Amino acid sequence: MPQNFISEAYKLSDWIRIIHFDIPDEPKYLREACRDLMALNNHCKECTALSGCYFISTKCPNVPQHPRCDCKTEFNYCPTIITYCDIRKFTDYIFADKYITNGKKHLFESWGFTKQDSEMLKFEFERQAKEKFMKGHYSLGKLDCNCQRVNIKIELSINGIVIDFISGWAVYPNGLIICTTPYGGR
Repeated sequence: MPQNFISEAYKLSDWIRIIHFDIPDEPKYLREACRDLMALNNHCKECTALSGCYFISTKCPNVPQHPRCDCKTEFNYCPTIITYCDIRKFTDYIFADKYITNGKKHLFESWGFTKQDSEMLKFEFERQAKEKFMKGHYSLGKLDCNCQRVNIKIELSINGIVIDFISGWAVYPNGLIICTTPYGGR
C-alpha cells in the first residue's frame, strides 16, 4: 500500500461520532419522539441533540457534558458531510428590504453582490463550509436542545479583493450541516 495512502487514511480517521443510547439518527420524527421521551426520564436535551453528530476529535463538544451524562464517543473514518444553505437566506433575508435595518443588505451590496447572486452565494457557502468543516477549520458555538452550532469563516473574492467573515451553521446527525446565519460578523 502506498505510504501517502496510509497517512491520508490516518487523517481521515480522526473523527468522532457522539452517541446517546436509545436515540436513533433517523427518521427525524422518531428521533424527536425518542428525545422527548428521554427528557421525561431526566435525560438532557442538549446531550440527545448531539447523538449521531460527527466532529473532528480535537474540535468536538465535551463528552461527558455533565456528571450524569450518558453520551459516548466512537472513533470513525471521515463521514460524508452534507452542507445545506437555503437560498432564502439570501433572497428573503440578506437582500430583503424588510430586514434593511440589520445592515446586511447594504454590506453585501457594498461588496458588489446583489439578489441575483443568491444562487452563486448559496453554492459557495455550501462548498466552503463542507471543505472547512472536513479540515477542522471551525469553532464550536452554542450547544442547545436543538443542535450544536459551529462558526465557519467564509471568504469571498470580488475584483481581486478577499472579504472574510464568520457564518453560523448547525450540526445534525449523519453529517448534515445547515447554515443558520450567512453573516455572523467579522
